[in-house]
Amino acid sequence: MPHHRRLPSEVDINKSVNWINSPGVWVWYISLIVAVWLLTSALMNDPGLAWTYVHLIHGVTTYYLLHWTKGSMSPGDPTEQGMYDRLTVWEQMDSQIYGTSNRKFFTVVPIALFVLATHGADFRKQPLGLNLVVVLVLLIAKMPALHKVRIFGINQY
Repeated sequence: MPHHRRLPSEVDINKSVNWINSPGVWVWYISLIVAVWLLTSALMNDPGLAWTYVHLIHGVTTYYLLHWTKGSMSPGDPTEQGMYDRLTVWEQMDSQIYGTSNRKFFTVVPIALFVLATHGADFRKQPLGLNLVVVLVLLIAKMPALHKVRIFGINQY
């Protein structure tokens, strides 16, 4: 496995993903999801179906931001020297170490949204297949076995 355990004395210099370790990021993230659900629920007047829309919006947005976007937010930084240019945000997170609290949190959220989007739903109105595809794509993209892997060369450069 290409990942090593980081010593406590090592410092993560990657400014692109350091913000994820800031206090309150998880609360902000969940608050944003709830705010989108409240807005969607009020506009649709159907709280159950609103969770499906939140799940789909979350899936598309986080796939793009975490699993598609590559490189550094500070490309001219001499300490980075292009070492993050070919890595997605997900791959850069937590110094490329899997099994961390952040990675577990960002893996559990899509599962929870999938459950909320499908639990007790009126299946005549719910696109169960679409919800399933979204959660599977997100979970597969997060697998350690796919670290630095570009399926069919998609998003290779």
